[in-house]
Amino acid sequence: MRALLQHHRTTSHRSPAHRAIRPSPIRQNLQAVIIRTGSVRTPWAEDLPANGLNEPPFLDPPRMAKILVCVAWPYASGPRHLGHAVSTFIPADIFARYHRMKRDEVLMVGGSDMHGTPVTVRADEEGVPPNVIAERYHALHERNIEQLGVRYDLYWNTADPHHKAWVQEIFLALKAKGHVYEAVMVSPFCTTDQRFLPDRYVEGTCPHCGFPRARGDQCENCGNLLDPFELKDPKCKIHGTTPIPKETRHFFFRLSAFEKPLAKWAAKDKEHWRHHVLTFMRSWLREGLKDRPITRDLDWGIEVPVPGYETKRIYVWFEAVMGYLTATREWYRRGNQPDGWKDFWYDPEARHYYFVGKDNIVFHAIFWPAILLGSDAKLDLPYDVTATQYLNFSGEKMSAGRGKGVWLSDLLERFDPDQLRYYGVATMPETKDTDFEWEDFAQRNNSELLAVYGNFVHRALTFADKNFDHAVPAAYFLDAADKKMIRAIEQQWNKVGQNLEYVHLKDAMKEAIQLARLGNQYFDQKAPWELIKKDRVACGTVLHVALRVGRSLAIIMAPFLPFSSSRLWRALGYDTDVHAQTWDEALEDVPTGQALRVGKPLFTKIDLSDTKETPADRFDLRVAQIADVQEHPNADNLYILEVDIGGERRQIVAG
Repeated sequence: MRALLQHHRTTSHRSPAHRAIRPSPIRQNLQAVIIRTGSVRTPWAEDLPANGLNEPPFLDPPRMAKILVCVAWPYASGPRHLGHAVSTFIPADIFARYHRMKRDEVLMVGGSDMHGTPVTVRADEEGVPPNVIAERYHALHERNIEQLGVRYDLYWNTADPHHKAWVQEIFLALKAKGHVYEAVMVSPFCTTDQRFLPDRYVEGTCPHCGFPRARGDQCENCGNLLDPFELKDPKCKIHGTTPIPKETRHFFFRLSAFEKPLAKWAAKDKEHWRHHVLTFMRSWLREGLKDRPITRDLDWGIEVPVPGYETKRIYVWFEAVMGYLTATREWYRRGNQPDGWKDFWYDPEARHYYFVGKDNIVFHAIFWPAILLGSDAKLDLPYDVTATQYLNFSGEKMSAGRGKGVWLSDLLERFDPDQLRYYGVATMPETKDTDFEWEDFAQRNNSELLAVYGNFVHRALTFADKNFDHAVPAAYFLDAADKKMIRAIEQQWNKVGQNLEYVHLKDAMKEAIQLARLGNQYFDQKAPWELIKKDRVACGTVLHVALRVGRSLAIIMAPFLPFSSSRLWRALGYDTDVHAQTWDEALEDVPTGQALRVGKPLFTKIDLSDTKETPADRFDLRVAQIADVQEHPNADNLYILEVDIGGERRQIVAG
């Protein structure tokens, strides 16, 4: 699934007045004019299939701004849940599609993290080699991403030989500069297996928030990074035994050396960053940065390119973030432009946006910038880390590792992908945690997507098709209401665009839906079903204006809802691809006399009764054996219980 993007040149979408209110984070060429060009195919384009939207891969001449869209790499250890999609590749796809429509130079990269410890954990559970797990779920991720209409330029994976070679190249460069050094550390050692345990093989109670199933590397609940021995009552995830501390030799990254440069960088030009991301990043810097180990006693991962380290591997947190750089190099390598990646990474005007969840803020706002500074101070640092909060399920963070979530593969079997994309954006946890609820999912689809947007365009299309010879009627005299509706197109287009510039996707979607809502109000006010009885010409004008609004919605909604936008564009009589239109073309009129192709409504009603779900289905009931009981240190009438639920031990509080 490798589709090349579309690059063109166009004008800024905002008026001078709008720019004066809030300048764009993207450098604008105010002298630019719209240039309509034919696509210039690249030599390798023929080998790269388009995605399910049949969008052709092509490149076009000079662009306005360079936008690198970097998407967090999901572990290839299990199916992905909706929370992951909502925090990473759905918002990234919306943002990338918008900038492609503006004819900026966009490159969207990411892939599957094949070397994460969760891969080996599942491999151990299934009794198969890690590569079997990684390849299975990498293929599933690719399929689900394509089904959602997400259009990467390169969706790759960290097991590729080129990624490995470039990671080792960066490792050795950092080592040569003294930023990577050897030292002895204490690691958890399992006496049952007689082996060192990766951090994720150790679980216990978080010392910060008290979460009972915190991992040895990070607490999923509060997001704090951890050392396995910081956990209260740490246990081996496989055997339930207490690991012992044992010395081992590893390479460390001298993170402390970059504290001052990062503090200087964090204090400058970050007004467009989300508050919670800035707060988290600056809190880390105030506490002081400590050097961190970057190798582990593992046999799965990228080999350490140093003699004597044959039994160790480069730690996944260190190599996975390099994937944004290596994927850019790989994309250009496949295009026979081995040095082309430098255009994105050595251009101070390029903008790098990172789409991650809040548990990944520290890796992208602290660790990765430090690695870049250590490798080459001229490399571009992140322009924005657009981290979301958590999309929870039943009050808890969705987690593939704990098997808790609403799974993409299941959702895509039952629902239109645009329904999932709409709900994901409408409830996107941009600034605070939100909860997935089935009733809310159905309600938003039925009362907003279907009843507002779908209803408006279907009313306009079917009435024009039935009463005006299956074609767009002509517009004649425009009264005040008609002109107000046409002005509303530009007003809402401006609002959507401004929000998209700043990655305020939820607000952008609200403004897009508002245009459909205004269209419905206009349609009801004009009542064409009555008007046609007394003034057919005036009725035709109303329908022309309504269809013009529909045309604008098809383009404005294209970044958010790619599949339904394509259907609407075709229903309006166009043979072209809506995703090949420029953002500015949302303001153009619909051609009089163009033949309509009215089909089914854009969206269908969601009926949860089809699920045959009962209240009991919402609970995950388990029978467990009590393995240990201790008095609660902070309560007289409570006890801390360790229970065995079969292959996994958990701590609970009871009284």
